[in-house]
Amino acid sequence: MQQKASGTDLQINSEDVLEQLFNELFREYEHRLYLFAFKMLKSDAVAKDVIQDVFLKLWMIRYRLSEIENINSFLHRLVENRVIDYLRTAAKDQRKKDQLWQNMLQANNLNQEELLIKKEFHQIIQQAIEQLPPQRKAIYILSKTEGRRRNEVASLLHISPHTVRNQLVKAMEHIVSFVKRQVD
Repeated sequence: MQQKASGTDLQINSEDVLEQLFNELFREYEHRLYLFAFKMLKSDAVAKDVIQDVFLKLWMIRYRLSEIENINSFLHRLVENRVIDYLRTAAKDQRKKDQLWQNMLQANNLNQEELLIKKEFHQIIQQAIEQLPPQRKAIYILSKTEGRRRNEVASLLHISPHTVRNQLVKAMEHIVSFVKRQVD
């Protein structure tokens, strides 16, 4: 007694056939396609990735394999296209890396220049402070460098807060004038 094959059995059988066909294609073409990709890319790892992508694409279209007239040409075309895609992406990535590197170098140069300018400016200010009369210098250092309040500075130096304010104004005028002369 013969049993009729149900639609499910045919589907399972056709899936098995497609898988078997795919495995045969893989065994037959994998090494040749790898050599083809390696010849263009000169990289073992990238060539293997390309072949993996090609066979993944082939697996995804396995239901349409019967429509392909020349599987050899089709697979080689897939490899070529994937290599071109890879090279295009790699070139774009390299341009991005080059641009990022340029930006980093420029930023580093600017930072170095800024540091140099700040250092020179700080030295000029220090020279101006050194030229202040002793009491004015002490008031400026206690107030601006150490961050003490006017009343505290007055108490430490046994002078009035009004004197501290006046001496700070004169110190700042001197420093600004000195810096302007040095910069010009």
